[in-house]
Amino acid sequence: MNKVSIIVPVYNTEKYLDKCINSLINQTLKDIEIIFVNDGSTDKSRSIIEKYLSDERIILIDKENGGQASARNLGIKKSSSMYIMFIDSDDYVNEDMCEKLYNVAISNDYDIVSADYFNTTDGIDSYKKTFDFSSRKITALEYLFSGVGPCNKMFKSSFLKENNFIFPEKIIYEDFASIPTLAKYNPNCYYLSEAFMHYVHHEGSTMINKEYKKKYEDIFVACNYLYDNLNGFGYNKELEYLLIYHLLYLGSLNFYKYNKLKQIDKISLFMKEKFPNWKKNEYLKKHTFKEKLLMRLFYLRMYKVISFFQKIKR
Repeated sequence: MNKVSIIVPVYNTEKYLDKCINSLINQTLKDIEIIFVNDGSTDKSRSIIEKYLSDERIILIDKENGGQASARNLGIKKSSSMYIMFIDSDDYVNEDMCEKLYNVAISNDYDIVSADYFNTTDGIDSYKKTFDFSSRKITALEYLFSGVGPCNKMFKSSFLKENNFIFPEKIIYEDFASIPTLAKYNPNCYYLSEAFMHYVHHEGSTMINKEYKKKYEDIFVACNYLYDNLNGFGYNKELEYLLIYHLLYLGSLNFYKYNKLKQIDKISLFMKEKFPNWKKNEYLKKHTFKEKLLMRLFYLRMYKVISFFQKIKR
C-alpha cells in the first residue's frame, strides 16, 4: 500500500499543468500515487499528462465531463493509499508537502492534518495562516475553521471511505458544502503551521470572472447541503457562522457585484428562516465594524445605502 494518494481533477488547464505535475512528481516522499482524473478536457491537458506516464506512480483516468466533484469522487474510489490529498490542476505545491503532512499524520494516527497555504498571483505569494496559533492538535470544532477547501489538508483514506464521504456533484461550492461536514464524525485532527500549497489566482479561476455565471446560484444548493448534513450534531453556532459568512457576506458581495439583487433577497429570506438571531453569533466578533454593517445592510436589503457605503469605501 502506498503512503499517499494525490487526487488531481483536470479540466482544460494546459497552461498550468506542467508546473502542477512537476511539483508532485518531485515530492520528497516517494511512496505515493498521483491520480489524474481527466474530466473531459478539450485542450492539450491529456497529452501533457501522457508525457509523464513513464513515472509508474502516475495514474491517468479518463471520464466524461462531470465537474470537479465527480472527478474527485472517482479519484477517492480508485485510491489505494493510507492517506489522501486533493490538488487542483492549476495549482502547485512545495516538494516537501507530502512528507511533512504524512509524518504528522502517522505520529498520532490523525484523521485530518490541516496546514497554511499561499495565495499566488502573478508568481507572487501571499502567506495565509489558517489559525493564529502554533502547530498543535486541534478539536473537531476548531477543524471547522481550518478552511472549507480540501487542498491544504491530508485525510486518512479509511476515515473518508468508512464515513462514505463524497463531494456533492454538479455544483460549484462543493468544498464549502462538504468539507465542514467531516466534523460530525469527531475526527482526530492536527494543525501544522506551515504553508505548502500555492492557490493560483488567474482569470480562469472559478470565482474570478468578469461576467455573471448562473452557477454562482449553486451557493444555495451548497448551503442547504451543508445545513442538512451538519445541523443537529452539536455545532449549531459554527454552522450558523459559516452560513452567515459565506452567504450573507461573500455570497451577497458576489451577487451585488453583478447587480443580482433578487439573489440577495433570497439570501435574506434564508437567514430569516434558518437563523433569525444571526446577529448574536459570537464568531462575528472577529469581523470589522464595516463588515458587520455590510452584512446587516444586505440582510435588510438596503441596496441604496449599500451603494452609498461602497462609494465612500472606494
